[in-house]
Amino acid sequence: MTENNILSRQNTLWMQGVSALLIMLMHFVMQLEDYPRFFNIFGSVAVAVFLFISGFGINESHKINGINNFWKKRFLRVIIPCWTIFLFQLPFVEHFDSVQLLKNLTFYDSGLWFVDYIIRWYLVYWISRRFFTKNTKYILFVFGIYNVFQQQLYSEQAFSFFCGYLASEYIGKLNRLNKKHVLKYTCISMIYGIIFLLIKEISTIQQIKGSLLFNVILLNIKLPLAMSIITAPFLFPLFKKIGIFNKLGKISYELYIVHYNFIPAITGIISIFIYSAFSIIISVIFRRINQFLSKKSYFIYSLTGILYIGICYTLMCKYSMRVTEHYGYICIGYALVLALGILFFAPKEEEKKTNRYLPYLFGITTTVLVIGLLIAQYHFDPLTNKVDRWSALAYPIQNLFHGQFPYSAKTHLGGNASPFPIWLVFHIPFYLLQNVGLSEIFTCMIFIYSIKLLSGYKAAIKATLLLFLSINLWYEVAVRSDLISNFFLLAAFINILQVYQINFKQHPWILSVCVGLWLSTRLSVAFPLFILFFPYYIKLKVKKQILIPLLIVGVFAMTFLPLILWDAKELFGAENNPFSLQFRQGSPIATIFLVTIALTMSLTWKGSYQFQVLYSVIILLLIPIISYGYSMYIYGNWTDIFNSNYDITYIDAAIPFAITILSLPKLKG
Repeated sequence: MTENNILSRQNTLWMQGVSALLIMLMHFVMQLEDYPRFFNIFGSVAVAVFLFISGFGINESHKINGINNFWKKRFLRVIIPCWTIFLFQLPFVEHFDSVQLLKNLTFYDSGLWFVDYIIRWYLVYWISRRFFTKNTKYILFVFGIYNVFQQQLYSEQAFSFFCGYLASEYIGKLNRLNKKHVLKYTCISMIYGIIFLLIKEISTIQQIKGSLLFNVILLNIKLPLAMSIITAPFLFPLFKKIGIFNKLGKISYELYIVHYNFIPAITGIISIFIYSAFSIIISVIFRRINQFLSKKSYFIYSLTGILYIGICYTLMCKYSMRVTEHYGYICIGYALVLALGILFFAPKEEEKKTNRYLPYLFGITTTVLVIGLLIAQYHFDPLTNKVDRWSALAYPIQNLFHGQFPYSAKTHLGGNASPFPIWLVFHIPFYLLQNVGLSEIFTCMIFIYSIKLLSGYKAAIKATLLLFLSINLWYEVAVRSDLISNFFLLAAFINILQVYQINFKQHPWILSVCVGLWLSTRLSVAFPLFILFFPYYIKLKVKKQILIPLLIVGVFAMTFLPLILWDAKELFGAENNPFSLQFRQGSPIATIFLVTIALTMSLTWKGSYQFQVLYSVIILLLIPIISYGYSMYIYGNWTDIFNSNYDITYIDAAIPFAITILSLPKLKG
């Protein structure tokens, strides 16, 4: 299709840009007192343009690609971006509604009606093309009639998508029309729409708002008037030289779903300009990430980037909302900085020429990070911390050196110690340095070095800078929490196995011992290890399959043997013993669900290191999400997620694995 055709790519891009701008301005202007009511028409006409182009575009795509990968494209281009917006909204929702969240995620009466509507059209189009190809036109027409009887927003746009489809089906005839004919038909269409617009304004008609007749009148207004926008770039080519509309066209979908979030903030004319600019800036960045997400070679990177931003953003929301009412600006600004970082670090084809300055830059960045973390840690008095993970390590070790049973120690907040024996032993050197919190910085450096071994200096520098950008790391170090250090070490261990190509099939016994020791640090490490090793385990002989679990359990039990001999009653009988503390947030149902997911993941990563690490990110996020979600469902305290009832810093466990993926160079294939 040439650029001289009515519905050329350049023309449709211009239409989308104009329509996106009109919709955003309409929604913003509507928030003003005594706004001009006639302005509503511009937004609804623009929606008709969007639906028309969607119907046209999806059928043009079908001519080239058929029905192949239909839902994959819609999922990546439409659904994931929308889900992202819905989830990033959660910290700003005054009263959390789990039912509404479910509706949003399933696009059933969600907060974005247009997306609900367009997905329904996609579904009907796919069904018709998949099973009733010859009757597609009639099925879409019948669905249009069905929409006439739905709510007003659906009814007034009942045939916009269908007409776009028809335009694609008869594109040859449309392209043979000259400007004179197009202008004539456009004028007729506009006159037709204006007539019904005037009819709508009759006082008698206004009294039947919400009725089927009123909706039919609206139906005869929106698409006919939309033809003025659809034909404008063809009739007046100079319009296309207004570059802003073409640029907005490229981000039109992102602009549509992003600007909704700022509607409540509109208070006057100046705020319209401010939030319009803000919406456009966010949409440009969001569009770039979505483009990466749609590319097969960047899918894992992009998805991990979104998860990394979400982890950091969530923690920023939790603590910034406690200190300022303007936390929204801080959180969104922070998310934008992280998004720019993800785009900047996006992997490219690796240059064969080695930059000789990379080792020096690596040394500088890691040194700056270490100094910054040390300053952050020693700036705060640990005894004033409201987090007692550091004292849950230091005080049991102190008891141990004083000949007292470790788990009888209380934390500085009066809690009980939950760390397992190997994790306590690991922290003895840091205890002797009078600061167990130094383990976070030490394991952070080990993790960065494992990235260097895995992918070189450039990847290690990326990892260092991404750690520097993560508020989660600074929080963990400042409060001397050992959680992230546990997973820094685990991620480094897995990276080193990858470096030296050590797998469970070749070294089942030594790695089984390692698994038993790892379980004696924190039980949740079992999930990434299970995903990594299980595909090799099932290929072993039956004898080994029986002996290996026994070995793992035996090693794990052996780490507790000295403590059992010392005081078994105190170890197992106490109400808050380390086992009960590590299991307290879970439930049998949640555990079964997590194990099922982990099993599925372990059988589907199929040798792809990036997929295996991505699965580790996801499972470590699901552990607190499912556990807390189940708890909130039982107790009905959905709104407590950002207060002290729930420790959402457990999501920090996924940070090292996310950064591993974001640091890796682009993989071929």
